[in-house]
Amino acid sequence: MIHLRKALPLLALGLGLGCGGASQTGEAQGPTGPVSTQQRIVNINPVDLGVCFQQAPALPEKINGEVLTGVLVAARPFVMECLVDPKSRGPADETNLALKTTLSGGKLAHAITGQNVTPAGEQCIKAAVDKFAATAPEWEKKAAAANSVTAEVQYKHIASVMPTVKMGVSEASDVAGAIRLAQGSFCDCYAPWKSADPVLLKAQVKLTQTASPAVTIEPPTDPNGTQVAACLQPKVAALPLKTTSTELTAPYTFMFLSSAREGLFQGAPPPIAFAQYELVRNQHLAAAVIAMGARTQAAEAYDALVAKYKKDTASVTLEQLKNGCGALTQADDGYIAVLQKQLELEQSAVAMFTDFATKDAAWTTVKDATQINVDETKKEIENGKKFKESDLQACPKVK
Repeated sequence: MIHLRKALPLLALGLGLGCGGASQTGEAQGPTGPVSTQQRIVNINPVDLGVCFQQAPALPEKINGEVLTGVLVAARPFVMECLVDPKSRGPADETNLALKTTLSGGKLAHAITGQNVTPAGEQCIKAAVDKFAATAPEWEKKAAAANSVTAEVQYKHIASVMPTVKMGVSEASDVAGAIRLAQGSFCDCYAPWKSADPVLLKAQVKLTQTASPAVTIEPPTDPNGTQVAACLQPKVAALPLKTTSTELTAPYTFMFLSSAREGLFQGAPPPIAFAQYELVRNQHLAAAVIAMGARTQAAEAYDALVAKYKKDTASVTLEQLKNGCGALTQADDGYIAVLQKQLELEQSAVAMFTDFATKDAAWTTVKDATQINVDETKKEIENGKKFKESDLQACPKVK
């Protein structure tokens, strides 16, 4: 059995990237000239580039409950992206929901239960999961071949510590919120970062009541970032951003993660580096669930062969038994390999957080929690090896 370990507690660690922003300077035009005012801005938080570069994991030929569960786990970033939008959530800080999905006749059907999710949020989540699952290699063929399969996964979104938009805090904050919500339509701009680490982009948006937004983005030193900034500038300027002031200048920082990447970000600010680790680790956990699902299929197929052989020895050849057991041990190897990749990620994260802790002792808690993940993954690898050892003992012996 695979235990989906909980994410490190962002709230307790004080590393939230949600709507809990700070007061920043917004410049308004007064009767005698510019007046600098403080406006609280809460809508500057990361966007997952995986929304633009969706690729569900490869699936075994047969989709069973464990495999479908893995798909739902891998879809978590896109469920969370739906819950960024205030239209998807009620007034509570926490949104808890259970997604029960059935695959039948090649189609997914979803039932959502929980607290604080709106009808618009349910619609967004269902569409997001459908879209993501469809990107799995040969999805249509494998989905059509599946019998009625059901899986259920629970999701939690905490608005105060996760990427979130909250409107009505201030005009400058609403500008930031509008930009954040629009980023799903900026995907063509992010192509240079499909296989490269993104960088922060700092922008200023100058608004008046009569002219279109004037957007400036600080030139980054990263060549890919330069391309992205040039693409983003006219798109942000085209947004219907408004102000009731004669003039308002609002800051915005573009921040990015990527669930489409397998590894950590190098040189990113610590909170972004941490969030990237959690995002990628979720995808590794999903891959482990899928790999276990493949092993379960191989075990069931081999058990069926053995049962058939015991009932009638002439009905199954030795070659069939050997091939069946070979498929099972190969599935064991696949499961172990997935866990090894997960372990490598977690060990790299421990090294990264250890470095952070030498500069800021607050990261010691994160380092220690990640080390626990390392230790648990090592135990799971040992369990996987025991599975294989047991399976090899059950294989037919050739004299």
